[in-house]
Amino acid sequence: MPLPLICVTIKGHSLADMVEQAEEATGEGADIIEVLFDELYVERVEVNAENTDGEVETSHELVPRGIEVIDVPEAIEWLKAGIEKPVLFTCRPRRQGGNFPGTEEERIEVIRQAVASGVSWVDLELDIEEQERAALFEQAAEAGTKVVASHHDMDSTPKSAEIQSFVAESRQYGDTVKLCYRSNGHMDGLSLCEAAWELRDDADLSLALMGKGVGGDMPRIHAPMFSQSLVYATLDADFDLPDRGMINVRDLRIAWEMLGYSEA
Repeated sequence: MPLPLICVTIKGHSLADMVEQAEEATGEGADIIEVLFDELYVERVEVNAENTDGEVETSHELVPRGIEVIDVPEAIEWLKAGIEKPVLFTCRPRRQGGNFPGTEEERIEVIRQAVASGVSWVDLELDIEEQERAALFEQAAEAGTKVVASHHDMDSTPKSAEIQSFVAESRQYGDTVKLCYRSNGHMDGLSLCEAAWELRDDADLSLALMGKGVGGDMPRIHAPMFSQSLVYATLDADFDLPDRGMINVRDLRIAWEMLGYSEA
């Protein structure tokens, strides 16, 4: 069975960090690199504080930076020059869990500049205002940039039938439909798998379906069986990845090999 493309998401808070992570992801077998451009608008700061025992503990916080700190055209060119794999450009708004600090108009302008630069892929959230999204989709088509039409629900996972219905309504808005839900347990993971299974025979559908939370990694691991086109993975290797519904890119390829999923 054909294997899906693996998209590794990188979250550096500087251009140098992003390029370094992209090199690592390429070495681990990524097919596409997702650049979370909005992560450039926050800075990782070390914080020292006393605990209840009077001991000083060190932690890190993400501190917002102003929109003016990033020269968007220069940053995009830097990333294009430093990343050899196709790039999925994402600039996520705060309403969908991102860190972009400006207005929606300012964010849309950043996306426009990315598409104009010739980026391979761009993520367009399905809740972007309809006319604005249509204009971006048209610009992407003219530039030869593929569109991931994305939706993120960080509260819950619907039943399989509702997911299938949402896919049917959304597929016209992108070359690939990405749906990510909050998975609150393995039953939610099974709902995601059931929806993916029911949609597997639609040859004209390019789908990436997943969850965040316990059970959310199930459709990622079994994506080849569900004929999914794109699977998101991470460079993180924390022990709590299954609880977050995530999977390391190397572990994903190992899992596919162990489960007998191959190109043959």
